[in-house]
Amino acid sequence: MKNSVLRHTAMEYRRRICRAMNFISHNLDRDLSLEEIARTANFSMFHFHRIFKAVVGETVAEFTRRLRLELAANRLLSDRHDSITAIAMDCGFSSSQNFAKAFRQSFGMTPSAYRKSKQGNKFSKQENAFSLWIGYGSGTGFEADPEKSERMRDMNAEVKQMPEYHVAYVRRIGPYGKETCEGAFSELMRWAGPGGYLKSGETMMVYWDNPEVTPPEKCRIDACVSVPRGTTAEGQIGMQTIRGGYYAVCRFEILPDGFPQAWESAFAWLVGSGYECDDLPCYELYHNNAEEHPEGKWIFDICIPLKRR
Repeated sequence: MKNSVLRHTAMEYRRRICRAMNFISHNLDRDLSLEEIARTANFSMFHFHRIFKAVVGETVAEFTRRLRLELAANRLLSDRHDSITAIAMDCGFSSSQNFAKAFRQSFGMTPSAYRKSKQGNKFSKQENAFSLWIGYGSGTGFEADPEKSERMRDMNAEVKQMPEYHVAYVRRIGPYGKETCEGAFSELMRWAGPGGYLKSGETMMVYWDNPEVTPPEKCRIDACVSVPRGTTAEGQIGMQTIRGGYYAVCRFEILPDGFPQAWESAFAWLVGSGYECDDLPCYELYHNNAEEHPEGKWIFDICIPLKRR
């Protein structure tokens, strides 16, 4: 009985800390007090700081600072017309001087040097995250890889206004890949299946970080299923909202080993579309279970958030 209570308490702590992590992620552009963050997770100020570090491995300040720096690093590459000062302010830094000092400590170079060192890449946050590459040709444009061009012809891509999703989720922190994803979904299915949520709910995987900037062991991934509002969270199951809005939605039907190539194709299409990524996480929206497909294929959408024109 005692062990059961302890396990329940530990899972409850993790679920509430995930809520605090999400709150920080969505509010990097403004000052955040420890009291405000603790309140979103229903913790007292007295205990919150220690519990957060025990679960996440970083203090609240360290976690917030790292996310701001990683967002700024992504913005330096994707928003090349924005000044470094503007990016620093948008990412919650009090001055360009403070930003430059923190950036150098984290990345080993100044923001301007970082931007110049990546000058050949026209990648945004998520493009780097999924290793999109386009070879720079001898002319003035970009030459796409022939195999990638072939995959793009088999892809259905469109810009759509996606709904807001209220989801139950299980978070895993670690390198993006099969093991991390399957672990998160297995835990989610053990809860969602008996609850009947798989019959009508949408299933998806949300990717929060860019492994080109964020250390792989700190990358966050959420396995999600949409549920009615008011659904009660249990154990490691958390509740959150995936924002609606305009997304590039790229439909694929592929074998399980084709996911990296699918992401490359989606971003190759995006680069040529004239749209820009927004600073929100991408997600995969699944339309089937590959185990039930006659050829063992996944049918799913890669959904990339877009800035309004």
